[in-house]
Amino acid sequence: MTGPEARLGNDIVRHFAHLPEEQAVESVVRHMETFWDPRMRRDLRALVAAGDVALDPLLVLVAGRLREGVAHQETEAQP
Repeated sequence: MTGPEARLGNDIVRHFAHLPEEQAVESVVRHMETFWDPRMRRDLRALVAAGDVALDPLLVLVAGRLREGVAHQETEAQP
């Protein structure tokens, strides 16, 4: 069941693993909301909902905080 979103998400989480948990979660959320396509975020949330055991526990926390595809537009709209 593990898809590319799980593999990529786990890699990103490992990149931020040196940070305290809350800061790591927020950093990964910002990264995914900025660079991931809304479909990728949706697919990640679906993997979490299905209980994919390959997901890093931090990635599960991240998925719970992702918003529906708005951050990239907000970033572009800021002066």
